Amino acid sequence: MRTPTFEELAGDEAEFFANHFNQTPLLRRAALSGDSRDVLSVADLDELLHLEAIRPPYLAITKDGDGVPERAYTTLTRVQGTTVTDTVVAERVYELFRTGATLTWSSLNHVLPSVRALTRMLATKFAARSDVVAFLTPAGRQGFSPHHDPVDLFIIQLEGTKHWKLWEPPATRRGDIGHYKLEELGTPVIETTLQAGDVLYLPYNTPHVAAAEDQVSLHLSVMVRPRMWRDLLGLAVERLLDTEGFWQFPYLHESTVTDLVPTFTDHAALLAERLREIDVEAELRRLMTLGQHSEGTAQGNEFQTIAALDAIGGSTLLRRTDVAVTFQESRDGRTKTKVNGHTIAIPSAVAATLERMTSGEPVPAREINPDVETERSVGIAQALARLGVLTVAR
Repeated sequence: MRTPTFEELAGDEAEFFANHFNQTPLLRRAALSGDSRDVLSVADLDELLHLEAIRPPYLAITKDGDGVPERAYTTLTRVQGTTVTDTVVAERVYELFRTGATLTWSSLNHVLPSVRALTRMLATKFAARSDVVAFLTPAGRQGFSPHHDPVDLFIIQLEGTKHWKLWEPPATRRGDIGHYKLEELGTPVIETTLQAGDVLYLPYNTPHVAAAEDQVSLHLSVMVRPRMWRDLLGLAVERLLDTEGFWQFPYLHESTVTDLVPTFTDHAALLAERLREIDVEAELRRLMTLGQHSEGTAQGNEFQTIAALDAIGGSTLLRRTDVAVTFQESRDGRTKTKVNGHTIAIPSAVAATLERMTSGEPVPAREINPDVETERSVGIAQALARLGVLTVAR
């Protein structure tokens, strides 16, 4: 499986954010390079279906516009002595699909690393949470009635074809979910059939409806959850309120309301004062970072790091990390050193090496303590790496 690039989804980045983001839909024909099935295929979904670990709500089924109860396609099973109450039964799912049900695979970024890489890339671009849902629709079927979603959508057609109708977003967009009847929507602003490899962008709250044509259709709905000003300001105020001055509990009762008016006014004035004093650029950068590291996007490499530490040898090059290290007094060849709030005593020769490494210069593990034999120096290097002070240079 491969991860689409931002250019495949949106085209020229500057043009997209200037002319389409939060404004108008964008249709990109043959946007994906290569075979679209390399992103995700119907065959891949067969494999996912047979993983007993994929359970509701990751898999949901809709038929004739209504949700199919989970009990219709799940059963009890035993996993290492523990009862799992909602294991998916593949044959029941297949039977529902044969009779016209649409399968919805939610939050594939929780399951597939290539899809998680996609949400991580989009979270970085938009500073907002991203999720990916796959829709598998039988030929000639419409999965859902006309509606709008409180998210921006990149629709990636992967197999088959699907006919789409899009209408102008409402005059006031509150970022909510909305449902419509076809007769109240009027003439679509876009009506098109997506082929495999096509991409369609929908700003949030864009009314739409889609139906598979003469083949089974598989598409991804790549969601970006944009944050409104109310969301950003709410996060900023929430941080300010989590400080001394707002921690008292008033007794709010019919008998105390009048007496509390001056105190409430004082607290509101204090909040306004702190808002005026805020470093706006620094706060916006904090909010950007929060959005870029939102749920469903993180990826770590701690297993790889631990494995690499175990394999450190005398010639392995090491670098200092950004973990704060404070050197204190030295006595009898050892230096008190504070690391992450903990005070340890290390050989003064090691402290000197660590100070020299602040320039970014990598040092072989055998030279971390040049006063001892290689094996002992490597042991010290591994200990410091496990504390987070050193890392293998790559």
